[in-house]
Amino acid sequence: MIKLICLDIDGTLIDDNLNIPEANIKAVRHAYADCGVKVCTVSGRISQSSRFYMDRLGVSGPVSSLGGCLLENEKQEIIKEFNIDRDVCNRITEFAEKYHMSLLMYHHYNWYVDGTTYPKWIESEYNATHIKETRVCSFNSLFDTLLPNKFLAVNDNHDEIKLFQKELAVTCGDRINTFLSWPEFLEVVPPEANKGRAVLDLCSYYGFSKDEVMAVGDYYNDIFMFEQAGISVAVANAPDEVKKRAFYTSEADNNHAAVAEAIEKFVG
Repeated sequence: MIKLICLDIDGTLIDDNLNIPEANIKAVRHAYADCGVKVCTVSGRISQSSRFYMDRLGVSGPVSSLGGCLLENEKQEIIKEFNIDRDVCNRITEFAEKYHMSLLMYHHYNWYVDGTTYPKWIESEYNATHIKETRVCSFNSLFDTLLPNKFLAVNDNHDEIKLFQKELAVTCGDRINTFLSWPEFLEVVPPEANKGRAVLDLCSYYGFSKDEVMAVGDYYNDIFMFEQAGISVAVANAPDEVKKRAFYTSEADNNHAAVAEAIEKFVG
């Protein structure tokens, strides 16, 4: 019996125009209000943006944001967070410059850019989240006062992304975790943080077992969620490798209420 639904946002819950299909809203509200199922977004987005969609769905509870780096309770109090080591942060900024990566840095409820961050990526993040960036002269000047929860490294050149990721793996080893959340987006997070860990933390919070969880996602970072859920659903627009790692693949894509299909099939 499913007691907790963990939902990715981009490419899963919302359509390509960043709206939640009405069928998804109806299905989630039915599961939450009529069936007593807990619902949580598990997203790489910043907390305020995740809560916007939770509110739109009409559900309340903990929110997992920044790809599992931050967990808040329903009072919006941080109850768990993971941070990147200062030395690793300096290496990330060094290699980002070498491979022409644009960096967005996240700490709690703020995201930061510096003079090397391409304007189009700043605009893209703002359009997605409607949260204004904080501009700094240098990321490195911040590391004495705060340690980031996450970096997002962005580049249109997929080969440079792979080289950047490889250099981080060689020099930083198990001190970070990196994964693609979109072809142009490389998430750089502490080694303990991923969406699977977020599911485990939510299970601990509620006292549920992983067998009582359904996770729905569309991309490689969602595989971590799939591994910690009794029922895992890849939406139709997911890459084939992601579909192979899911228990079920929906017939509908994110533009046609894949989440509603998953709820109707496995929750009722």
